[in-house]
Amino acid sequence: MTTNKKDLPEAIQLGASILFELRAQNVQLIDLRGIKDVTDFFLIATCESEAQMQAILNEFHKEFKANKLPSVGVEYKEGVRWAVFDAGLDLMVHLFEEEKRNEIALDRLYADGKIMELNEADFVKNNKNKKSDDNELV
Repeated sequence: MTTNKKDLPEAIQLGASILFELRAQNVQLIDLRGIKDVTDFFLIATCESEAQMQAILNEFHKEFKANKLPSVGVEYKEGVRWAVFDAGLDLMVHLFEEEKRNEIALDRLYADGKIMELNEADFVKNNKNKKSDDNELV
């Protein structure tokens, strides 16, 4: 199931853009409104390495602060292969390495929520030109 980016809260739009720009894979959004009181949405993605996970967490912290969006905290321990960026009532971002994601299976655990596969083109198409300009040598 897909959704229109414009219908999503700013925190989700920014979060999905960060995930796609930093090459996270299998990005899903689970709508938990009316199901879980802690947050409205889970944004879930797979990382290829711990270094990628750390880079994504750092970018979330920086961009949420720059955009004056809530950031409650981060749960991350080296070697666990799972990290959480807590953006408060709107959003929790779960980053997994693939094996851990399959083990935890949040998409099955919260299958009663509305699960949406997010498409990279919906979130980064406007940034493609900017990225290539940043890398040009002058």
